[in-house]
Amino acid sequence: MGPALIGAGADATVVIVEPGDNPGINGVQDSTAVLLRGDAVPALHSRFDFWDALPIHLFARLDRGCLPLGTARCRGRSSAPADFDHASLELDQPLAREMLDAVRPVPAPGPVPGVDWVDHVETDPIRALESFVLGWFPAEEAEPAGEERTESEPDDLPEALVAFHRLARLRPAIHQFRNPVLKQPRRTSGPLGGRLVFAVESERTRDWSIPWPPQELGEADPRVWLTEDPFLADPETILEEEPLSRFLLQYTLNEAMNAALYQARTYCMPTQRLDPLWSTLRPVPLSPFLPTYEADKFYVAPGLLTTVSSDENEAVVTFAALHRATLTPLLEHGFRWFRFDG
Repeated sequence: MGPALIGAGADATVVIVEPGDNPGINGVQDSTAVLLRGDAVPALHSRFDFWDALPIHLFARLDRGCLPLGTARCRGRSSAPADFDHASLELDQPLAREMLDAVRPVPAPGPVPGVDWVDHVETDPIRALESFVLGWFPAEEAEPAGEERTESEPDDLPEALVAFHRLARLRPAIHQFRNPVLKQPRRTSGPLGGRLVFAVESERTRDWSIPWPPQELGEADPRVWLTEDPFLADPETILEEEPLSRFLLQYTLNEAMNAALYQARTYCMPTQRLDPLWSTLRPVPLSPFLPTYEADKFYVAPGLLTTVSSDENEAVVTFAALHRATLTPLLEHGFRWFRFDG
């Protein structure tokens, strides 16, 4: 199946994977996860049943033979035998770091974006947003420059929203967030009056809006409302701490972390355990994001985004990176990891 060789014997199934780093595609993904993907092999469907299957023995093919990785259980597969072209396996025992490095070596990092944009957050947040987006998200085929608005799209959008949509034509990825910024903001109303919804949570349980029409003539950087359960008759509306220009930077940083291919998250730990990080992380001068919930504070380093959710005693740290090798040095801190893609 793809680069993997599968042997079906009377007493067990043997899977031999090729070494290498193929995130989300095939091979060893981390210390417990292995992915198989390729052309459909209907005859092997029953071998990868979660509840009733023969033992699965995993190996990695190296120069001098095959390295045993241990036994595994199938955690996901195609439902129909005819469509069996992928499987997600979980090792019964996690791989030691040395073995993981042997079968899924960490590639050298490519170029990483800098963090000079932080210098502009307080004085020119739109410039900071532009610099971050152009550095973090790769260039790709852009939307046609002549794309016109529909009749329902409001005129005279605030400068920050205009800048965001202009950036999206250069970096379309920012219009593909898990919780999207709407290409066409929509008018609606709420307890505080008319509003213009410009971003929504994927599950539609909350949205973000600005007063519309603007309550102050010529208001360049309006305040932002977070509306919980917006389809209820009497939804709750919370005033965000940051005005629109700075909020859009917060929002983009958060969604960039959600979308990053390589992520890491610690278990809750004493706040003082974070002390070694402060020499490498630079704080982003923004108020905590979603203070009613995680109240995440943003920090950055070249090629690395970080949030810290903490009180005086305990903290949880989340990292996101463009390259696996950017996360790997974090192992030196000895944190307990809920997830670690480095």
